[in-house]
Amino acid sequence: MSELDDLEPKALPEAMAEARILVVDDNPANLAVLAELLAEAGFRSVDVESSPEKAVERWLAHPYDLLLLDMRMPGLDGLEVMARLRTQIADGDYLPCIVLTAQTDPETRAAALDAGALDFILKPFDLDEALKRIRNALQTRLLHRQARQRLDAYGQTISAQQQALAAREHDIAYLASHDSITGLLNRHGLCRGLESLTREGHKALVFLLIELSDADQLILLEGTQSVDYLLREAGTRLASLVGERGGLCGVWRGQTFLAVFPQTADLELEVDRIFDTIFAPLPFHGSHVVLHGRGGYALVTDEGSGIDIQQSNAALRAAGLALASAHRLSNRALLYDARMAERFARRHRIERAMQEALQTQAEQFQLAYQPKVDIHGHRVVGCEALLRWHHPTLGTISPAEFIPIAEDTGAIEILGLLVMDRVFAFLSRRLQHGPWTLPIAINVSARQFELMRARGMSLVNAIETRRAHYRIPRGLIELEITESSLLTDFDGSSTFHVGSRRSSLPRMR
Repeated sequence: MSELDDLEPKALPEAMAEARILVVDDNPANLAVLAELLAEAGFRSVDVESSPEKAVERWLAHPYDLLLLDMRMPGLDGLEVMARLRTQIADGDYLPCIVLTAQTDPETRAAALDAGALDFILKPFDLDEALKRIRNALQTRLLHRQARQRLDAYGQTISAQQQALAAREHDIAYLASHDSITGLLNRHGLCRGLESLTREGHKALVFLLIELSDADQLILLEGTQSVDYLLREAGTRLASLVGERGGLCGVWRGQTFLAVFPQTADLELEVDRIFDTIFAPLPFHGSHVVLHGRGGYALVTDEGSGIDIQQSNAALRAAGLALASAHRLSNRALLYDARMAERFARRHRIERAMQEALQTQAEQFQLAYQPKVDIHGHRVVGCEALLRWHHPTLGTISPAEFIPIAEDTGAIEILGLLVMDRVFAFLSRRLQHGPWTLPIAINVSARQFELMRARGMSLVNAIETRRAHYRIPRGLIELEITESSLLTDFDGSSTFHVGSRRSSLPRMR
């Protein structure tokens, strides 16, 4: 009984059994073994070739689904064969090649991978392992082909839709009032629709804003056409739901939809139903995509002659405040309440006050030094510089309130450098009165890193420049790098000692 007889054949899917496979090896024994292995496994279209030059000609004449390629052959070696074939690969495709080799050294493997190889089958062959690797490669190839076919079909659909839209371009009125991607009303069309709606004498209307938060990321991953498709699907779902209620909907801006409809008996339940429908998984390239977003809504009522345009505008502003108050990835909507307006008004005052203070009254920002105590040795091992803001009219403003605003507005860069200057100046004055060995930790926002990098600046260079200017010995400054977006779970801070190799993992709250 041969080794092939020990292999239990598994039924192949029809598409895989019909896959075209080319085996290239200058050793006839290897060709015979692999041909018999593939035939026993159920593959019905296997060609073998001992000449690498003829193998290239075969492939170029009719590309195969899988290439099993020996690395060392007279004339052309495996690397040269792959190089010639790769020049003929279409955009978006790849060379489905498994290398046959007895060499296991890293250099050989690296050269094969660089040339485009997907996998290796080592000589002498482990037939069971070889068959599994071949099946895996073909499964990947079949999935790739199916995805390309779906993408081509989707491209044809998009092309047909674009042609249909181009045919309507002569209708200026339509283009002026409709979104070119979704076909829904645009802002101009929605404003005209609201004017009509207010003339119908409605006593209670719901204004709902829905924002897709991850569309920009999808553009980077899948391209604009794919995101356009997802926006169209989301818009179609919204239009169907709102149309049932006698309302109107459209694109308010970018990836934000507006829906206006009469109040229902259970408003919160109705809004949840809309969100569950819009953010349900969308079919996409043979799988499903889950979109993320947020929403805000406001209810306006009038028991008199009905809701007018001024009340509609006020309701739109209220829905916008509720939208901005919701978490951008929550897939839920918040109902407006007056505290949202108060919070945004305070945020605006703090933002303006911060700009003024950083320009002309930086003394409003002060540092407090909090000791760090070793609870086991009961001794002070360092301290942390904490930024405090004392405003003449707003009073003491918590860092938990003003630091996120500074990060959003970019002021965190100036604040961070201000803290560094104050700490280095403090250490310089203190060292004039005698030795000082306690390191001082400075909190540095990840946003500050991002802003400085965007301007071609280096935080490390900024620190080293100040350390040299103030003549501060190495090891007296620590940096605690915090990521504000993680503060809801843990403080995400990593401590680095300037001038040393010590660091600490994130500390859990």
